[in-house]
Order: sequence, then structure tokens, then C-alpha cells
Amino acid sequence: MTSQSAPEDPAQLIDLFCRKSAARQHAGRKEISISAQEARGRAVADALGLTVRKVWREVGSASRFSKRKSRTEQDAALTALERGESGALWIYRLDRWDRRGAGAILRIIEPADGIPRRLLFDNGDPDRPGIELDSTNPRDRRELIRRAEDAREETELLSKRVRDAKQWQRDTGQWVSPVVPYGLQLVMVVEHDEDDEPYEVRKLTPDERPAPVVDGSLTRMTRAEVVQKIHSLPAEGLTQRGVCYELARLGVLSPTGQPHWGHPTVRDMIANPVYAGWQTTGRQEGVANRRVLYRNAAGERVSVMAPGTTPLVTDTEQRIAQGATRTPASPTGKPADRPHDVRAKHLLTGLLKCAGCTGAMSWCGTGYSCGRSRNSGGCTAPATVPRITGEAYVHARWEARLAALDPDDPLLMEVAERWAARQDPSGAEDAVAAANALAGAELALARVWADRRAGLYDGPSEAYFRPALDEATATVGAARDALAAVATSRGADIGFLLDPLSVEGAWTEANLPLRRVLLQVAITSITARKAPYRGAPFAGHARVRIHWADGSSDPTW
Repeated sequence: MTSQSAPEDPAQLIDLFCRKSAARQHAGRKEISISAQEARGRAVADALGLTVRKVWREVGSASRFSKRKSRTEQDAALTALERGESGALWIYRLDRWDRRGAGAILRIIEPADGIPRRLLFDNGDPDRPGIELDSTNPRDRRELIRRAEDAREETELLSKRVRDAKQWQRDTGQWVSPVVPYGLQLVMVVEHDEDDEPYEVRKLTPDERPAPVVDGSLTRMTRAEVVQKIHSLPAEGLTQRGVCYELARLGVLSPTGQPHWGHPTVRDMIANPVYAGWQTTGRQEGVANRRVLYRNAAGERVSVMAPGTTPLVTDTEQRIAQGATRTPASPTGKPADRPHDVRAKHLLTGLLKCAGCTGAMSWCGTGYSCGRSRNSGGCTAPATVPRITGEAYVHARWEARLAALDPDDPLLMEVAERWAARQDPSGAEDAVAAANALAGAELALARVWADRRAGLYDGPSEAYFRPALDEATATVGAARDALAAVATSRGADIGFLLDPLSVEGAWTEANLPLRRVLLQVAITSITARKAPYRGAPFAGHARVRIHWADGSSDPTW
């Protein structure tokens, strides 16, 4: 009989977390590479006699003051340590790990299960790798907490300064976003402050460069003229899709360099106040995002155009274009008598994606088809899904997957959470608020103990320690009870979804909106492929891949 080796003791394992900011470097400073960080971490592990279990690598935002952006690898490394998968975690620098304050440190050095965890931070010596801070060293615990709190305070102060600076820039008519809208160009204009000192500001001017066109096109327009045409065509009776067709007919490439224009791009350009010369606020990451007109404290609009230049369109021209595209029309071309109903009218609307272009598939005729394929040939492999057989296949797979769920299946937890959120949307917000309250209470309790260790309650102050400890402990207990109450109240009964007979009855009795909800609690999206040949019978297992809420997909192609 072959013997199996015993699993390694987690206390003898260590993880390494290596992080480096993306591309951007400060003047005169260059960050140590991830490979170099890993080499230092392995040297420390060898010196301690520990085995490296996993190396977590992350290339993150160049701003080290990001308070809480998506940090997938960081969160995974922290979770692995909290679960006891390893006994220690080495990090190159404290500000490379977490900037949420002492609470994140205390969850490691004072775990609820009492099993010791170890945080190690590099000493920064370029010649001899070593340890500067070790959470198992009583002298280092206070320093870890202090540095984490300093990092948190630094983040909050810098965040406020950045917000104040950006508001001042918007108030003075400077273009804040690094992305310049299509049809406009960034210029630096010299202005003078109250002391007559010169400084440069970012302004916008019409982009007179030739607009990119498809090969062979005879169209000769500047980018600014393209924007003006987009605003003038709706006044001539064209819809947003009609504007897209006209631009494609002229051979003008979209802002992303595609031969087709999407009607959301046209819609957002017509609604963007910057083309009328006004400052905007909100997300500024690309033409697909809506812009909101910015007003200063006095309620006035602020111009972002460079001196001596005029906006691409006037306020009146933009209002006319917006009004023409917002007015729903009947098949006769006359305004409709009632507002257009934008609610989904088909079962798989919003779920289906085309594998050829990753775009959404919408209803067309007797089934679903790639939306870009109807927009000037924007998809090279447009997919179609017939309504009857396509919906029947998705329904059968959904029902079979739910019926086969085990009690510990991750999909079961996701279905329960999504169903609970649908039944009680406010419950999700209550759960987040309760969790935040508990984190704050635990931090306050940790600060009391930290002050005690620091000697703040020695001597005459001893009498104040017990009341402060009792109050902080009671607050933590109340916060935990509140979180447990929220979790109990949000218990979702999904038993009917796990029994084939019950789920079939619920499906039969449900109307279209409820059927869409039932699908979406388990399915995130559905990808469809183009048929192998024209008129081919629909084969769901070969044409459709379902992406489930737990991150899995089937079938695999």
C-alpha cells in the first residue's frame, strides 16, 4: 500500500505579497521590481526556516494613496492568512499592503480563533534582506498599528486636498480629466494669479486634425466637423441609429477606431455639455460615459474653452439635437401618444452576449441577434438565437443546475444572496452598515488595549481603564448582535428552487418579469456563437455557454 505524505503544517508556511505601481515613476526614484521583492522575501523565508507556499503578485495603481480600489491579489493574500492556510505573510512595505487603518492589522495580530498569525515587513536594506517589523514582537505591534493609522490619516488628508484642488480647477475653467473628448484638443494657456505670477492651465480648443476614415473613403472632415455633423443630423430627422449609418456611409471611423458607430456613443456626445463649451463633472473615462454639467458655488456654468476659441456647437443646437433624439416616434414618423416603454419584453434580453464581438444581443424578428451586426456590419461573426429553442435550452439548463446543487455548492450561496437582495433590497445596505459598525467598534476596543500597553492608563489613570474597556467591549457586543440580527432577518427561502417539481411549478405560474429574476439569481450572462452554416438547426450545447453566478461556465468549447 502506497503511503501518502502528511499535509504540511501551516505554521511552517509563509506567503509573499509583492506589489508594484503601474508604469508611473516619481522623479529620481525607481521602485524595486516584483521579482526583486520576491527574491528578498524568499531570502527571509530561508533565514526563518519557513517554506514559501504562494507568491501573490500585483501591479496596482500608481497612486499609493488609493484608499480602497480593487485589490484582488491583496485581498486574496489577506484572506488566506486569516483562514490559516499559511502561518505568516511577508510584505515588502507597509503601504504596499493596506491603507484601511489599524483595523486591518488587528484582525491578523489578534485573530478571533486565537491561532497566531504573523506579519513580516522588509527592512528596506538593499544589501541584506531582513525584517524591520514582526507582529509577533511585542515592541513592533504598537509600531505596526501606529503606521497603519498614519497611513489611513494620510490617505484621508490627501484625498481632501485632491478634491479641493480639483474643485478649484473646475471653478477656474480648467479641464481636469486626462481624457479629452473626441473633437476637442487640449492646450496649455498661461494665466496669472493675484500676485501676477504666471501659471499654466489646461483648456480645450476645437480639434482641427483630419478625422480618421476607412481606407478608400473620399470623406475629408476634421474631428471637430464630425462632432458638429453629429449634432446637426438629428435636426434633419435622423435617429441616433440613422446618424450611425450616415457616419459609416461616409467612412468616418469611431473614436475607438472602428468602422461602425454605436448609438450610445452618439447619444452621449449629443448630451455632453463640453461640446457647448461648458465644464463637466462625474466620470471622465471615455465617450461612453455620461457627463453632467458642472456649476460653481454660485450656480453658474463655467467655460473650459481656450481664450479666442468658440465651442463646437451652441446651447440651442445641442438642445435641438437632444430633443430630436429623445422624442419617441411611431412607425408613421409622428410623435407617439405615450412614453416609450423601455422595460425588457423578452426572457433573455440583457443576458445574451455575442461571442463574435462581446456585444449585447437584442430582440430582432423571431429571436435574438447581435446588435452590432445590424449597425453597419460591426461584428465579424454575428450570433443569433431563436426564441423558442434558445429559451427552452437555457430554462432546462437552469433548472437542471439548481436541482443538482449540493449544500456546500458556492452557487447555492450566490443564489441565496441574490434572491435575498431581490426580496429585500434595503437588507443588503443594512448588512453593510452593520458590518462597518462592527469594524469601528472593534477598532475602538483595540485602541483601548493599545493605549493600555503604551502605558497611558498607568498610575493615576488606572481608574479610567476599566470603564473605557467595559464601554468598548459592550459596543462590540452590541454591534455583533446587530450584524447577526441582520443576517438572520435576511434569510432567504430558496427551497422551492432546489426541488424540480416546485421550481417547475413556480416557473409555470411566474410572469415574464419574475421569470427573468429567477434566471438572473443564478445566471450572470450567456454567450452565444454564430451558427456553423446558414439554416443550421439550433444546438444549445454547441452554440450557448452559460456563465453562472459563482463564476463557473458550461459547457466548455
